Amino acid sequence: MTIDETSYEGGKNGANHPMAWYHEYDGGRSFYTALGHTDESYTEPLFLQHLLGGIKYVTGLK
Repeated sequence: MTIDETSYEGGKNGANHPMAWYHEYDGGRSFYTALGHTDESYTEPLFLQHLLGGIKYVTGLK
């Protein structure tokens, strides 16, 4: 998941500005997200699906 930096002013990451990513590391798995900064995020179905996907990945369920 990346953000389009042409949609706002001040971006410094260019065409590849990740907002969420995952990877395997040292025998485990990591999931990162830059989303969820508001309380309302945690009632949005798409955001909750995003979190669940990350949880499933790090636990090996996906």
